[in-house]
Amino acid sequence: MRDTIVIGAGLSGLMGALALADAGRRPLVLAKGQGAMQWAAGTIDVWGAANGSLRAALGELITTDPGHPYARAGAAGVEAAIDRFRALMESARYPYVGSLERNVLLPTALGALRPAAFFPATMAAGDMRLGGAAHAGPPLLLAGFHELRDFFPPMAAENLTGQGIPARGVYLTLPPIARRLDFNTRVFAQLFDDPAFREDVGRQLRAARGDATRIGLPAVLGLRDPLGAVAHLQALSGAQIFEIPTLPPSVPGMRLFTIFREAIVKAGGRLQIGAEVLRGEGADGALTAVYSAAAAREQTHRANLFLLATGGVAGGGVRTDHTGSTWETALGLPLQAPGGRGEWFAPRFLNEAGHPIYRAGIATNPQLQPLDAAGAVVYRNVAVSGAALAGSDPIRERCYSGMALATGWRAGQILSSEL
Repeated sequence: MRDTIVIGAGLSGLMGALALADAGRRPLVLAKGQGAMQWAAGTIDVWGAANGSLRAALGELITTDPGHPYARAGAAGVEAAIDRFRALMESARYPYVGSLERNVLLPTALGALRPAAFFPATMAAGDMRLGGAAHAGPPLLLAGFHELRDFFPPMAAENLTGQGIPARGVYLTLPPIARRLDFNTRVFAQLFDDPAFREDVGRQLRAARGDATRIGLPAVLGLRDPLGAVAHLQALSGAQIFEIPTLPPSVPGMRLFTIFREAIVKAGGRLQIGAEVLRGEGADGALTAVYSAAAAREQTHRANLFLLATGGVAGGGVRTDHTGSTWETALGLPLQAPGGRGEWFAPRFLNEAGHPIYRAGIATNPQLQPLDAAGAVVYRNVAVSGAALAGSDPIRERCYSGMALATGWRAGQILSSEL
């Protein structure tokens, strides 16, 4: 029997497992798949609405909205989680840059600008604020490949230009390779791991760059050593290279998952992917076992403590149906959610305050233990983290990954102290 089971392999679950592993525990991570990281940009979004200091915005939020998940982690807890995350990435040669002083603006694959607090160093030269010369200097060059679907450099460049950021887009010729089948982001990342492939691309970029001093490429610049790949392309092209997150599957998300998995396993933990938790079983106010899907049967897992990090409505941890029902999918925990379909959505589609259904989640006490409608603890040996928590709309608030890190880390620390 494991001392702790983590349910969910997204950023929150893996951060919780890392906290447990750091404390000398051997967590078992059970998950249906590899979480939402492969759907995300790979940046850490702490609070998208802040125009100034993120640290000050967090402090105000925690004071004025004590029910928000960030309040469960606390301001110091948020910073501690980010510090641990950055240390892990640094040790894996995939460093993150940024700060809690302010957001930067990074281009998307469509040429929109999105705020982010922390981001891989491979994206740093794409900062439209700190770069300084973007608006008045030479145009950016965006480059891609016809074979990589859903990344259109001319369209992204035109959209950036329309926002006052001069840019132009070009397609590169795919270097000679043996593969002639389908291409996706992962295939391209594997190709960029090959120095010979990069040599060809780098020569094309030098020929195409003109007076551009910065070149944006889709975020597929290698799985093994993306920082080295960026440095290599910079040397070949004579320009600063930056990655632009693509539509899913996300290569930055794959890198994150690999780094977390290796760290957790090295510390004695284990990940069991393809093991969706279907239900739990408890006695005397404690969860005693969970049951996961397996071939033609259920598999039983027992532990002393459990961390639930299965996500919210968007992540699949909370489900709804046409009758207006909402339910938590893994343990059947009570939800704090609108009463019926008529209360799910605001009258206006683009309502500035969002839609109530996206704030649905599990209510907890300060120890992140799940509560029922009367405010009583459901299971004393369970902690909840990430988007499964009630009290926020993390996508609209642009804090999904920051909140996942902070609450996952906090939940892991709480459980560690219980063992």
